[in-house]
Amino acid sequence: MALAWAMPVDDEANLLAISLYKENFSYELIKRAGEFVLCIPSKEQLPLLWKVGTTSGRKIDKVRQYSIELENGVKSRVPHLKNCLGFIECKVEQELDVSEHAIFLARVLYAAADEKYFDGVWKRKAKPLLHVGSKLFTTLGEFFTPYEKER
Repeated sequence: MALAWAMPVDDEANLLAISLYKENFSYELIKRAGEFVLCIPSKEQLPLLWKVGTTSGRKIDKVRQYSIELENGVKSRVPHLKNCLGFIECKVEQELDVSEHAIFLARVLYAAADEKYFDGVWKRKAKPLLHVGSKLFTTLGEFFTPYEKER
């Protein structure tokens, strides 16, 4: 699935949250598995991300249809996208019912990122893909710090 709404909740408790429309097939899969993996795609992966995000897994096998390469999870039964900038394996802790949407509060089981682009925070040369709405995406732009020595 392609997911736009994810956020950290508590870094010490390793919690994050995602929001999904309940009619999405991905919602059913997460409910069934109790786990999910967030992959951090690069700008170069936008064409694949767009295809995945605009087709339903109820109708086609996206992995086969789009020749998606997956790798097995490390601490999760759910595989992740090969060659992404990073991934976060999660176990659902709680589901919040929000009208037609659900918010899954999840505990991070395992996280990894390409060291060329991440060392606790994203490096300047990293270009993780971010959805800003409609058909628009962006990547990291300028970095700012309140300290003299910038990252």
